[in-house]
Amino acid sequence: MQVNQPKGGIVEATTSPMAVGDKVSYVEMSGGGQQYRLSARTGVIEAIVGNVATLRAPNGRRLTKPLDKLTPDGQPNALTRMLMGFSV
Repeated sequence: MQVNQPKGGIVEATTSPMAVGDKVSYVEMSGGGQQYRLSARTGVIEAIVGNVATLRAPNGRRLTKPLDKLTPDGQPNALTRMLMGFSV
């Protein structure tokens, strides 16, 4: 009996470095028309389902954000990287 196994690629399995209870930052866009505002916000992860996290904002509101849009606390967020020219 011969078994055929697919060859593995160079893609590595990745897991999110974030977990429930972690403090994270994200970029929020507001405004409309001719003006838009970008601001860096923080929150605490309450739940993770798939690639989406439920956050608790400092004002008590709950919101959902994709994990790839969150940055662990203490690291430059997307807005900082854009303004300072950091690469991802």
